[in-house]
Amino acid sequence: MLKWIPAVMLTAAVMTGCASSGLVHDKEYLRAVSVRGIAEKEMTFSFFSDETMTVSASGKDIEEALEKAELKAGKPVFTGYTELVIVGECEYEAVLGELLNDWKVSPSCRVVYSRNGGKLLRENQAEQLSGRIKQAVKQGEAPESDIITVLGELLSSEGSAVIPEMSPSGEESTCRINRQ
Repeated sequence: MLKWIPAVMLTAAVMTGCASSGLVHDKEYLRAVSVRGIAEKEMTFSFFSDETMTVSASGKDIEEALEKAELKAGKPVFTGYTELVIVGECEYEAVLGELLNDWKVSPSCRVVYSRNGGKLLRENQAEQLSGRIKQAVKQGEAPESDIITVLGELLSSEGSAVIPEMSPSGEESTCRINRQ
């Protein structure tokens, strides 16, 4: 009976999962992203880990800009918990479709418009921006703007969606974006 104790202890030590500890710290978790540009995508990234840190990157497409942002951040970027997408002038349907299908952003991720989303993210905390939009929607002051609703409206026969608009100074209104 006593000779089984070392084998049981060894099995217990192996099955504790010690080898996977720390994986959470090996990634940057994206909280908000701004996207603008037709021929070249200009993007600004804000992360959960450090609200004051933003990373700006550009590329011929979204994936290239993400790769450059990962190099600047020093870690892979996990996009599944993204709360806010700020779009500027871009191909809205294509950009939002890629974020939903390839980046796997949360279906509850809010979409807003800003002429200069990068500046908006650099000068404001993403948590506050996201909270302001959620509160405005809840109070009926802004249209529903989760990524599923916005994409559904863009793909409808009308081909447009009304979403909240935010300026870097904090003013909020609404605007209509059209399928391109």
